[in-house]
Amino acid sequence: MRDLSDPRKISFLLAEKLHPSLGDTINFPRPSQLPFLPGILMALPQELVDIILDIIRDDIASLKCCSLAARTFVTSARKHIFKKIEISHPLSSCEMFHKLLCSSPHIAPLVEDLCIVSVLETHPLFGSDMLSDPDRGRLRLELDMRRVSWVMSSGTLTLVLPLLNLKRISVIENATPQRSSEEYAVNWNKLDQHLQSALAGVFSSPRLEAVHLRGVVLESPCQLLSLFSEATALKEMSLSRLYFTQQEPWPESRIWRPTLRSLLLNDIHADSFSQYLLNPRIDLASIGTLALTTYSDQWENITMPTTNLRPGVDPEHLRLNLMCYRTDLSPDVFGTNLRCIHVFSYVLVEQLGIVLKACPRDSGLEHIILDGPADMHRIPKDPEFYAAIDATLDHLRALETIEFRSVIRNLYPTLAPWEAAVQAAFPSLVRRGVLRVTEIEWRMCTVDPDWE
Repeated sequence: MRDLSDPRKISFLLAEKLHPSLGDTINFPRPSQLPFLPGILMALPQELVDIILDIIRDDIASLKCCSLAARTFVTSARKHIFKKIEISHPLSSCEMFHKLLCSSPHIAPLVEDLCIVSVLETHPLFGSDMLSDPDRGRLRLELDMRRVSWVMSSGTLTLVLPLLNLKRISVIENATPQRSSEEYAVNWNKLDQHLQSALAGVFSSPRLEAVHLRGVVLESPCQLLSLFSEATALKEMSLSRLYFTQQEPWPESRIWRPTLRSLLLNDIHADSFSQYLLNPRIDLASIGTLALTTYSDQWENITMPTTNLRPGVDPEHLRLNLMCYRTDLSPDVFGTNLRCIHVFSYVLVEQLGIVLKACPRDSGLEHIILDGPADMHRIPKDPEFYAAIDATLDHLRALETIEFRSVIRNLYPTLAPWEAAVQAAFPSLVRRGVLRVTEIEWRMCTVDPDWE
């Protein structure tokens, strides 16, 4: 993070970012040489101010410093600071946010993305040896009840939503997958009527472009789809940990207006949902990014090409996590548009052979990404396995990278032993310059944003 607490550094940041050598070529003064004069900042053209703050748009602390440096920075900094708001508790954030919107009405149009989090709260005594098992159990029950209740009965959230004109909205729980269950999720049909109406207004808005639901109970898949049926601008949908009390599908007589570009589905620890999207009224043909995490065998029906009888998806980017030892693939998965395939597997090296065996010779595939635990004991020894891989690679002219995103955990002290083993197994990939070996965090007990 850049330290922008000294306004003298801001002008030099511009020179550095526009061109690495700009400061030297035009003898631009170093920060220590700049006088502490607000006039220097005020003299910057607004277009350059916008460029500076766009560069650091994700660094909220520095944006706040910039907004205090000079008036010319305030408008641009404020736009980035309030673009995305997270509400995780009614007292600490929701009520304060509502007061801000009422006292400063000019803030509301700046908010484009709202994330409503059902918080799994912790307590400083929970891990303490001072608690007996019965006390710890009662505390856990209390925390679980507090975690759900604020969203289910929040009057303040009902007041906040009508003040905003959102492009993106998330209603998510942040419990670990192992602790997620229907009883802790937000139950749509038990929401306060006014809150339900306010959320439904956002979901059906013609301005809404993206929605993310994680941990929600609904009456049926039909009810879920009906919430977004009129959201004509909706392009991104992420659905995980959904629970249904009935299995009513979307009727073919009803129109579903969104044209999705990105779809993420995760039904682990929840009810299967992917099959309900296979409806002639639901347009999947424009999806460019598809991510599926599922135990269901229905996933292949979604990735099959579109026909006159049923919709299908031909994405550019495909992510698959079938929660199994290895993921078997058919050539039908490799559509004409596919450029990147991303697969989770417990046998990374063997999985590469499976991917390449199914990949058509004329495929335009550019990137293969494999996630999973590193294990040198599961590297195949058969020379024919590697010969088949090399033969396939000779026909994949567009292929640029093969990346093993490896979970090291406690198997190895560092990434280096595993990286050396993979490079030794694939000398031809090293020669071609396509092999990448990187380390990722093990997220078995946390929310993994790549898959949900």
